[in-house]
Amino acid sequence: MAPGQVKVVPAKPEDIVTVLGILDEAALWIIEEKLPSVWKPGGLSSQAFLEQISSGEVHIGLVDETPAGTITLQWADLVFWGEQQPDAGYVHKLAVRPTYAGQEIGAEMLKWAESAARKADKKFLRLNCLAEDRKIRDYYERAGFLYKEDVEGPRAKASLYEKSI
Repeated sequence: MAPGQVKVVPAKPEDIVTVLGILDEAALWIIEEKLPSVWKPGGLSSQAFLEQISSGEVHIGLVDETPAGTITLQWADLVFWGEQQPDAGYVHKLAVRPTYAGQEIGAEMLKWAESAARKADKKFLRLNCLAEDRKIRDYYERAGFLYKEDVEGPRAKASLYEKSI
């Protein structure tokens, strides 16, 4: 996929089924690939996502106007990062439909998040992932994120990553 062919748009409340569907498809793929994960199909709260959609945090990555992925961008993450200076954006629930795997959709959505955080005068883009999932950790490291530390999350140990933007 050529850079810039992914258009990232804010999710609307009527997109809740699409967003949760993308996340469920990704969770099923993770299970099929026998990768470590805390994501389970049907395991995410519609109400929580509706609140995040209403807050403008949830976005959809479109390829030719077709939903191919989703990303959540927040301005704080107390659960994993604790109290921090307001100098970062925090990526959560980055997922791409398996039919779009290998087309750089996730990388393009991360670039969008960097740009959005920069426009919001942030200095860093941060995220967490499952500490035991070496494949996803390698993915984020290839994308320029630097490992900071492991923390005990609500369901498993998480690795924290940060990128200067």
